[in-house]
Amino acid sequence: MEQDLLDRPITADAAQQRIFSRRVVTADSVVAAELVIREGHIQSIERRDEASAYADDWGDDLLIPGLIDIHTDNLEKHYQPRPGATWDTIGSVMAHDAQCAAAGITTVFDSLCLHGERNGLNRGEAFPIMVAAIDDAQDAGLLRSDHLLHIRCEVTNPALLERLIPHLGNPRLRMLSLMDHRPGQRQFVNREVSAEKAAAALEIADMCDLHRKRLAEIAREIGVALAAHDDASGEQVLEAQGFGCTIAEFPVTQEAAQTSRNAGMAIAMGAPNLVRGHSHSGNLGAGEAASAGLLDILASDYVPLSMLRAAFMLTQAPYNWELPEAIAVVTSGPAKAAGLTDRGGLAEGLRADMVRVSWQTGGWPRPVSVWRLGQREA
Repeated sequence: MEQDLLDRPITADAAQQRIFSRRVVTADSVVAAELVIREGHIQSIERRDEASAYADDWGDDLLIPGLIDIHTDNLEKHYQPRPGATWDTIGSVMAHDAQCAAAGITTVFDSLCLHGERNGLNRGEAFPIMVAAIDDAQDAGLLRSDHLLHIRCEVTNPALLERLIPHLGNPRLRMLSLMDHRPGQRQFVNREVSAEKAAAALEIADMCDLHRKRLAEIAREIGVALAAHDDASGEQVLEAQGFGCTIAEFPVTQEAAQTSRNAGMAIAMGAPNLVRGHSHSGNLGAGEAASAGLLDILASDYVPLSMLRAAFMLTQAPYNWELPEAIAVVTSGPAKAAGLTDRGGLAEGLRADMVRVSWQTGGWPRPVSVWRLGQREA
């Protein structure tokens, strides 16, 4: 069959594109092949030793699937580039989008909080503004990546449901996560807290549990992925599993990560964590998780370019992963966890979301060009 494809004469077809690379990264191997693309989707992958006459020849540059980022708060930095100074909303989204696209991210889940404050930004006030700006920018054809919505639901907020419900009909909404940032809980489990703060945290425990239950019901009703965030113990993970969580975001201990694996949950860690070599919060390192076989997804968190860098770092010591396995944590891993069945790999019928990467073993991967639905975007 392969020889038949190699011998078959290739003729020009204005309705299709052909892209050749000697290093196409599929789900389980790296092969010399030519992708045939029609109407924004992969029509076929033809194993070939050389490019055909009508192909765009990428030579030895890698051809990998477009990256899928299920957790980033990068938009906030563009909306408020300096404390107290917010910027033009459409411009903020465009700047954030350009940074993601240039990093090889073709699908980005904008992970926005319904309330709280960060670096002086009132997230409750900013949330509807940023969501509307994403919608407006996408509708105007101004964006390069496909933008979806991941709403981070802080269960400690009495007004959580009131703020969430108006956005449940947004067609971009694909993921909810259960957040609990009480002092001494989860992400802050290793930090000392005063008796007064500890008591205050206990006082709202019942409300937090009620919110978790209701969010689980909502996720089932509208058919979106539900993630547990910053779980610190096996007990918390099992509780999250009972609520229907299928993603473990940033487990803060190896116990929590191992319990998540045993429970069949996809484990997501921050790519900046892996690149830096440790967690900035002093919790479980992404590298530790990778070495223990407890890593399924890398998200950009707050540095878009970290995803590509971290994935290629996994191919080097001390991890020594095979390239398809490493690329999967930024492509098919997040796609599967988020229920995106039309992207995340290079296979017949999938979206032609692709990245051309110049890379030599041990060096920095450089995204040369980025394609979404068969069109070059960066």
